[in-house]
Amino acid sequence: MTTINIILGSSRKTSLGKNLLNYLKLNQQKYEKEDQINLNFIEIGEYHLPFFYEAVPPMQNKNRSLPERQQKWLDDMQKADGYVFLTPEYNHSFPAVLKNAIDYLADQISGKVVQTITYANNSRGGQFGGIELNAVLFRLNAFIIPQNVAIGNVQDNFNQNGSILDGAKSGDYYQDKLNQTIKKISFYAKLLKNNPF
Repeated sequence: MTTINIILGSSRKTSLGKNLLNYLKLNQQKYEKEDQINLNFIEIGEYHLPFFYEAVPPMQNKNRSLPERQQKWLDDMQKADGYVFLTPEYNHSFPAVLKNAIDYLADQISGKVVQTITYANNSRGGQFGGIELNAVLFRLNAFIIPQNVAIGNVQDNFNQNGSILDGAKSGDYYQDKLNQTIKKISFYAKLLKNNPF
């Protein structure tokens, strides 16, 4: 079975990304049945990763021994066949907590597909954060699906438990966009898993 990690790249307790993460969780059974996949939901803050401090870069030290929480992050990423990163935009980039977690990786996502979803409390949808994130993921040899998915005005469309708000002007539009995103990442994850280069 193909496994997709859906990763919330913010550790803020009030992150609007949790609204989107919860929307995807509410639809998990439907996605898994329709697309024949397993979805694994990850909140980056739950690993409590310290600032990356290793003396040797991970790509040159792939058999290193790490403390339990750090190793769990690597193992969780290694097990997946594709990834959806949910990221806000912080000063035209993505959160430091997400960059720090990515810095621990060596070849765990190499040759696998990534879709970036950005979000914000405004109409721009955090697009600059996604552009910066993709450049880092590309350096780790991930296959980046070209167009980021941008979700604007999250608070006007999704509530905290993930349901689409009554009367949300863009609710149907974003619902369709997220549903298509899962179909797309599923297709490419299966393709690369079954046809490794």
